[in-house]
Order: sequence, then structure tokens, then C-alpha cells
Amino acid sequence: MACIVPALLMAVMLITYDYHRAREQLVQNSVLTARAMASVVDEEFAKVESSLLALATSPNLASTDLSAFYEQANAVRHGQGDLHIILSDVTGKQYINTIRPFGEPRLEPDSPNLRRVIETGEPAISNLFIGSVSKRPVVAVNVPVRRANKVVYNLGAGIFTERFSKLLSQQNLPPDWIAVIVDQSGTIVARTHEMARFVGQKASQDLVNLMAKTGEGAFEGISKEGIPVLVVFSHAPASQWTVAIGIPAKNLSSELSRTFLWLSIVTAILMGVSLCFAWLIGGKIARSVRGLTKPALALGAGTPVEVQSFNLREADEVGTALVKASDMLARAQHQANHDVLTGLANRALLKEILDQRLTLCLRNGTCLSILYVDLDDFKKINDEHGHAAGDKLLQAVAARFKAEIRKSDIAARLGGDEFAIVLFDTPTNEAAHVAAKLIESLSLPYQFRNLTLEISASVGVAGFPDSGATSKALLHRADDAMYEAKAKGKGRVTVAKD
Repeated sequence: MACIVPALLMAVMLITYDYHRAREQLVQNSVLTARAMASVVDEEFAKVESSLLALATSPNLASTDLSAFYEQANAVRHGQGDLHIILSDVTGKQYINTIRPFGEPRLEPDSPNLRRVIETGEPAISNLFIGSVSKRPVVAVNVPVRRANKVVYNLGAGIFTERFSKLLSQQNLPPDWIAVIVDQSGTIVARTHEMARFVGQKASQDLVNLMAKTGEGAFEGISKEGIPVLVVFSHAPASQWTVAIGIPAKNLSSELSRTFLWLSIVTAILMGVSLCFAWLIGGKIARSVRGLTKPALALGAGTPVEVQSFNLREADEVGTALVKASDMLARAQHQANHDVLTGLANRALLKEILDQRLTLCLRNGTCLSILYVDLDDFKKINDEHGHAAGDKLLQAVAARFKAEIRKSDIAARLGGDEFAIVLFDTPTNEAAHVAAKLIESLSLPYQFRNLTLEISASVGVAGFPDSGATSKALLHRADDAMYEAKAKGKGRVTVAKD
């Protein structure tokens, strides 16, 4: 008795303490869950805003080809889902609404979002309202479209509440928990339980009052159905919307009571067994963490990342994330150094490689040549057949470049219809022959379905060391030689004079 009773009392005190700690931990974890869900809400708005900002740069919008822009907006709409896109001017006149077929402009009621975008020139997110065309609860994201630093259009996306309902369902919360998304005005936008009944209504007054005072917290209250709940909530930092989670008090108490009972029963057993499991699991986690060190260092060095399976889900997820991050970094580096349309190197990559090779040429006493290529009368093709045909022609020209030069050489697009080709270990007289063959190849007809295009090219040739010792000087000399070739009648090769 002298040994067991004090130990038993100590065990009861520890378990009681653990009971209250578990309840506090549940509240903290739930707040973190609400915070994560609020971030997801901001991410959804960011996706829509990014799509609108990209759409605002559409050439169809710049050329006021609203019919083509309507098709482009529909494509964006289908890619996003659960939204519609609206284009209106500063007076509120709608030119495009993807809910309706493309047709006559329509004047819609003035909205605070529209006024805010026009006055501030910044994107804006509305509260929940009933759409004048869809007649459904909707939230609007609006971005300005500028011309000469002046807002001329308002480009908006109406997001239906079903999209936010899907966000809630994807969180896989316990079925008895009630999650709700509330806009800045305290209006319910989405809900996991009886959404059709409560969407558009105000949230509980307690929640609205606390929303105005603090960014996140917890309190005991009553749900819209009249159920006593423990409510945790968190503000989304960008949109200032709120995500709240209601945990039924009855379930909370019974769950913690059951936990208390089971803890009392199995404490003695788990004390011994858990030490063994902790030793085994801790060793496995430690090995997995050490195994992630090498892939993490490879990611920092910019080399390809390879990760083996650790047979531990969390470690495998981190390894997969490292591999994805490595792939994303490689793609970002490729996009930063290559022309998006043709896939050729861009001016920055050309200069970097050229400077490196010039250093080797100076050290080893070797040579190289630059071909500066300009397509003759390319603007005429754009004017007669449109920019889409011009883009296809540029892609076909790039393909012929790759077919005509060696794999060790490099071709780059400098901008528009201007290209540069660096021929390593090639003197200018041989480079001139390559340029002549290249002109002959480029002058062959280009067949695009029912369209046949023909074009020639003028090429200027400059070589190291005769024409210059720096990339800037060589490109300048080759450019001058190219213009000299154009002056002589186009479709010609001119070698820069020493």
C-alpha cells in the first residue's frame, strides 16, 4: 500500500493533466487546421487572380478583338471550373460574360469591386453577392486592364460557392465537425453541413465579433443548427476571409473521456512497450533524415536529385518533394535561358556561352565565327497571314537551324526575326559557306496545311579573332555585316571586314 497508493495517485494526477493537455492540444491543432484551410482559400483566389492577370495581357484584348478574347476567356474558364469571366469598361458596361453567348454590350449595376479597381488600380476580392446574370451566390475577383497607365477595362471572375464547398470537403475533416468559410462582412460563403440552407446568412454574432478583434482564436458557442460546439477560427491573410471549424462539444467530451479511460487502462502496459517502439521508430526516422541529407545538398548545388525509398511515408514525401523541386528548378533555369516560342537559346544564354568559349579560344589559340541571321520581309508575312502564321514560320526556321548546324554549335533567337549562330572552331571562310547553305535551306518553301510560305534570309559573318575579341564586338560586327548583306539585295552572305 505504501508503494502502490502514492504511485496510483501520481498516475491519476498525470493522466488528469494529460486529459487537459490533450484538450488544449486538440484546440491548438484545430486552429492550425483552420489556418491551413484559410491559406488554401487565399491560394484559390491567387490562382484565379493569376489567370486574370495573364488574360489581361491577351493580344486579342489589346487589339479589341473581343470575339477571339471571348473564346480565350472561355478556355480559361473551362480550365479553372466553377467560375465565369466578365469584361467591362469603367462605366460598368459588360462586353463579355462567359455565362452568356458573345453578343451586345450590357450595362450592369455598379459594384463596389468595380469602383475599387478603377480608383486604386489594384486587384480586389468582393464579398458574397447574388450575380445579376447567374442569379446564384457568387464571389468576384477583379483585376484592372491598363493602357498607357490608365485603367480602361475591369476583368473579373465570378466564383460560385460550390468551389469553396469542394475546398472544405477536400480537407477530410471528421464527419461531425462543421467547417465554414466566411467573407469579410461575416456572411457564410460555404459550409460542410446544410450548405444550401445557410449560405448567404450571417455567421454567429460571437464569431463576427471575434473576427473584428483578432486574427484567430477559439471559443465555445452554438452552431446555426443550435448545437453546442467548440469553435476555432483563423483569418486568411490576403483575402481577410475567415475559416471556422465547429467541434461538437458532446463528441469532444466523449472522445476525451474515452481517451482518459483507455489511458488509465493501458498506461502500465504502454510504458514498457512504448519505450521499445520509440527506440525502433526513432532509429528508423533518424536513418531516413540522414538519408535525405545528400538529396538536399544536391538540390542546393543544382544537380539532379535521386532519392531512394525509406519505407517511411513522411520521409518518402519529403524525398518526392525534393525531386519535384529539382525538376521545377531545372525547368525554371531552362525557361530563363531559352526562347519560349522556338526553344532556342536566348540572348543571355548566348552571351554567357560565347564569353566562356572566347576565354577558351584566347587560352588555346582557336577560333570561332558568328552568323547574324535576319529573315527578309518577315513583317510582310505577319501582315498578310497573321502573327500565328509568323510564329509557326519562326518555329520552322528554328528547326532548320538545328538540322543544319552541328550539335556542338549553338543557335539563339535574339528577338523578332533575328537569330545568331555560333560556330565553334570554324574560321570565317568556312562559316561563310555554312551561311550560304543555311540561306539555301531557309529559302525552301514552308508548308503549313493549306498555306505555303517562302522567305529568304540575310546573313552577316564575323569571326574571332579577326573581327573582335568580345561577344559584344563580334555580335556588333556580324550585325553590321548582315545589314550590308540586306543592302546588297537580301538573301546574301556578307563577311565583316577586318
